[in-house]
Formats: sequence, structure tokens, C-alpha cells
Amino acid sequence: MVSSLRAYLLVVMVASMFVSGCAQSDKVPADMNDRIETELGAVEKATVMSTDGQEVMLDLPTFMKELSNQGKDLQLSEEALKQEDVRFTLVLYRKQLAPLVVAVGEGASQFGENTYRGAGAVAFYQWIQKLTGKGLLSQKIDTVLLSADDLGKTRALGEAEADLIRKVLATATPEPGAANKQYALYPNYQMRINATDRPLEVTVLTPTLISVPFGKETHTFRVDGGLFSKLTEWIPPADTGDKTFEQLFKASQIRISATGAAASENIEVEVRKTTVEQGIAHQAVRLLQAADLLKEAPKDPGHEQYRLSFFVNGKEREVVLYANYFQLDAKWYIHSEIAENQWKLFQSLRK
Repeated sequence: MVSSLRAYLLVVMVASMFVSGCAQSDKVPADMNDRIETELGAVEKATVMSTDGQEVMLDLPTFMKELSNQGKDLQLSEEALKQEDVRFTLVLYRKQLAPLVVAVGEGASQFGENTYRGAGAVAFYQWIQKLTGKGLLSQKIDTVLLSADDLGKTRALGEAEADLIRKVLATATPEPGAANKQYALYPNYQMRINATDRPLEVTVLTPTLISVPFGKETHTFRVDGGLFSKLTEWIPPADTGDKTFEQLFKASQIRISATGAAASENIEVEVRKTTVEQGIAHQAVRLLQAADLLKEAPKDPGHEQYRLSFFVNGKEREVVLYANYFQLDAKWYIHSEIAENQWKLFQSLRK
């Protein structure tokens, strides 16, 4: 096993005669190290490609400096990295040479025809993911379009406002995995940022947490809470006049009652316990909002699955859920698999 990632990169870049020698030793010969330095010295640019074709530039000095810390605890694997397990691709562009391409998964990386696994492969994935996140936010911001999706409102920010966004993103710190259960809080602020290299879609999950999608990946960052205060100034979370659903966003408690075929037990959710519970409650309202109002009751809605109660200012509003329908305030709505989707949403709190 080779103990240095640089030796692995060399396997791809130079003749295959190095492969057998590297695979049998934990040390990299001195002449090979010299060749590695020469080959890597030709690198002009390092980028990461997402699974949907987006490309982000990495900070090359940082990449080259930290590369030497990678490559420990790697094992050559007979099992190739499957395409569906690739999270992104590292591309090293070199002077007068073909680019070096590395497919990266959460637990394995493939260099040429060789796949490597082990703790080192996991560390490599996490390292490149971190650099990618920094690359996403390091682009020059031109314009920002702010929207509050729950309110149906949009506003183009002025230069002074966009400059504040630039400053906040410049100090954002990566926080991997923070968005696993976190849904956006009301009013679901979104920022579409036109940047030099590529547009950014930023979701404001909580007052101090944002997320940016990148292919199969979702990058999360901790930001200054002052940003959220400014967003509420630019698009205030005022009532829109939607009396049916908007009030549900203000619920302090939600109860799932096992009255039908789906739920086997009652579930109580204290909405304001953490931002996770609050985000799930708000997402539950969005699922209801996405339904279509029916002019009359369906002829065969099927069996009742369970009931969902929202408690707002001490008052209860009950939603009766069927497989593809629900009833609220004596009105019927249709939404494919609404009962199952709501159930999965609240069950995620238990995982």
C-alpha cells in the first residue's frame, strides 16, 4: 500500500511500471518523490466537477499545500467505484499535459483504473468537499435576487445590499452535515446570486445556517445572524392574506393522531424545541400548500390514514389525511401521496 496520495496521483500520470512497486511498499522511493514533485509542479488549475456538470475552481496554493497531508490509510480495492456512488470529480489541469481526473465517492476514490478505499479515502472526500465549499463562495458576486418563497415575493437587491451579502459569505464557515434534517424556516428566503463563474442558489435554512446545492452534494455554512435580520428588512415576513395555510406556519405544537390506517401511535411535536422541529413543521405546511383545491368532495377518497393537528395561539386546526387527499376547514384538496410524504417527514425526527 502506498502511504502518500501523491504516489497515487503519480500512478495515473506516469508509466504503469510504478504501480507494482508502489502497491507493495509503504514508502515512496526518493526518485519517485522527485518525479511526483515535477509532475504536480505542472498543475495550473484544480477544479471540481459536480455530477450535473457544474465546475468550481479550487484555491490552487491551498490545494497543493494540503495535498501532502492526504493519502494515509488507503488500500487498493478490487471493487471499482460505481458511477452512482461518485459524488464529484477532481480535475487537475496541467501544462502541456492531459488533465488528471479523479472520481471521488464518500468512501472510495478512483485514479485511472485503480480504486482506493479506507479511512484515507473518506478523509480525501471530506477534504475536497471542504475546498469545494470554499470555492463556491469565493466567486465574485455581481447581482443578488432575493425571494421569500412562502410569501411569493421577490426583490432585486441594490449594490449596497449585495455588498453586505458579499461580506457575509466571505466569512461563512463550512459546516458539513448540518442540513441533514434542517428544512428552511418561514418565510423560506432564497438568494439567486449571479457570480463570475456560475450562479449560486442559496437557501437560508435558519438565521445562522445557509445551504448551496452542488450536484449530489449540499454544502452548508454557518453565517453571521445579522444577515437574517437584514433579509427581514428587505422582504418583511408579513401576512399575505392566505387565511387557509399561512396561519399554520405560526403553530407552536403539532400532533399526529392515529385515527386511521397509517399511523400506529400518536406523535407530539413541540415546534419551537429546536430549529429542526420548526423547519419540519414549516415544511409540512408547504406540502399542504402545494395541493390543489377541489370544487367538491372526491367520490372515493379511500380510507382515512391519520389526522394532523396544528395548534396556533391555543386553537386547534385539524387536517384529515387520506392517501392522496386531505380535508381542512371542510374543504377538500388533492395531492399525490400526501399522507405518506407527511408521515415520512415527521418520522425523520426519530432517526
